[in-house]
Amino acid sequence: MAGKVSLMGSVSFGWLNQVGGFQYDERYFLDPRYRLEQDEAVNALLAERFPHDPIYNFEAHCVRWEGRLRPVALVGGIQTNLSMGAAVGGQFVFQGDKDIDITQTPLADITDIDPLRKIDWENTWPIDLLVKQIRQMCESHGDRYAIIPPFFWDTSGWAVTFGPVTTAQKLMGERVFTEMVDNPTFLHEFLDWIMESKRRLIRLFAREAGLEIAGVHLGVCSACMIGPDHFAEFILPAVNNFGEEFGPVKIHSCGLSDHLSEVFTDIKGLTCLNVGSYSSVARIREHIGNVRIDVIPDAQLLTFGTPADIDKWTRQTVEENGEGQLEFQYHMDLLQPVENCLQINQTLRELDFDCSRQDVF
Repeated sequence: MAGKVSLMGSVSFGWLNQVGGFQYDERYFLDPRYRLEQDEAVNALLAERFPHDPIYNFEAHCVRWEGRLRPVALVGGIQTNLSMGAAVGGQFVFQGDKDIDITQTPLADITDIDPLRKIDWENTWPIDLLVKQIRQMCESHGDRYAIIPPFFWDTSGWAVTFGPVTTAQKLMGERVFTEMVDNPTFLHEFLDWIMESKRRLIRLFAREAGLEIAGVHLGVCSACMIGPDHFAEFILPAVNNFGEEFGPVKIHSCGLSDHLSEVFTDIKGLTCLNVGSYSSVARIREHIGNVRIDVIPDAQLLTFGTPADIDKWTRQTVEENGEGQLEFQYHMDLLQPVENCLQINQTLRELDFDCSRQDVF
């Protein structure tokens, strides 16, 4: 018997730039009123282009569609590694035809954590700007829109950020992996600072927007590059601490994660595992049981495969899933044939799963 299977698609800024001519420049990311206007135009384009398919203007794998049932206005809709990176010396890089980034590894040479511990986040740019914008948007648009602050993407109250090693890799580069062996004491201090900073920022932004925290989504994107022992030492304690403080936990691991299936069982309060790159659903079920799984098709498969390849992978994944809750999620990017993404929709419909479009914002 097949479990409950659902589908959610989204599109990249690069795709929207090419197809709709939308610009993702400084004004889009740092002017919430302008962003709101553009996001509403994007929503209209996607509703017209995909009237029957659940393909939305969502940050990839971060949004709960049930948290978009009323109009929303995003303030600082920027991945949290970037806003933190800009606050510690990085510079935003606005690329126009793709997502925002920062200049690389602003803390590449860090050796002393003490100055970082003294950061007054609420009065440090760009955090102070974002706090000011939340207050302004609540006053001017709060009667018509739910104002969504940084570290959140919808009204559900689920905070969304990255795990400690993924953030460390963004801030100090590949050095994070050598420090695991060469200087683990220093690295533990650095990772503790990262997660304590995130804890403060989540609390700050939730308070300013009047959001009640319901859970935490942690992207442990770098986990696929380390083994289970290092995961248990450098990632697991922070994940469990966040779960104890903020509630249920969702984990995103975009790379091949089969080697971590067993250590994932040590995550307290795990309610959803979001995995990609041919990670085995059967192996996850073997270790974790019927926890919800969100599965992401491999980028190579979507880009270079055929609809027949997509159909085969989709059916195999449903079969591996057994009776658990499963959601297929894809983020359609440039050079990925639209028909490949839509084949997932078609195959699931042929298997009698509901893939209808929801009326979301």
